[in-house]
Amino acid sequence: MPIAAYNPKELHSLFPLYCPCRDCEYYEDPDNYITKEGTYWVKGEACRRQRFYCHGGGHKFSETRYSPLFRHGGTFREYEQTAKMSSYGLSSFQIADVLEHDERTIQAWQRALGQKCLTVHQSLSSLIGLVLTYLQMDEIWSYLRAKKKQMWVFIALEARTKFWVNFELGSRTGHTANRLLKNLVYLMPWGFLHFLLITTGLSSLN
Repeated sequence: MPIAAYNPKELHSLFPLYCPCRDCEYYEDPDNYITKEGTYWVKGEACRRQRFYCHGGGHKFSETRYSPLFRHGGTFREYEQTAKMSSYGLSSFQIADVLEHDERTIQAWQRALGQKCLTVHQSLSSLIGLVLTYLQMDEIWSYLRAKKKQMWVFIALEARTKFWVNFELGSRTGHTANRLLKNLVYLMPWGFLHFLLITTGLSSLN
């Protein structure tokens, strides 16, 4: 099926909206009608945030309700800066010093950003019509803060396209490897119908 270009003024047909408010009786009801209800300013933000209206529950809610960052108290700009500095290898203490926040706040943002990135990656996998016929798995490692602490990264790639499918961080154990395999279940609706082969260099799986 052809995928329409993203239009911020319209709701995307592949990702229908639902009410994300847990106290609403129409919470995650796919048949409930959700519409856009204008925008609003947030202190410190350079752009306005989107507001939605739940017709079943008769209430409004912010676009941040769809994100793990809801009620984390930061601005989109600060979340973006945290993500960029994290990717450059800065520690949560260093990021907290730059953004002038408590380190525990930065760590909470990093956890929420990681969850959001996973959702975006899974959505991307569905958009490109990923079919997993041949997976390659391997592991790499680096130091975490001190040379005595190793951080292992377990990776799964689609062999033909080299598309990154999934990864897990942890120790070099079967527990981390099993988490890698378990999380591939999220791709089953669109990826495992013709699954054929896995090759691995993971000693934890051998």
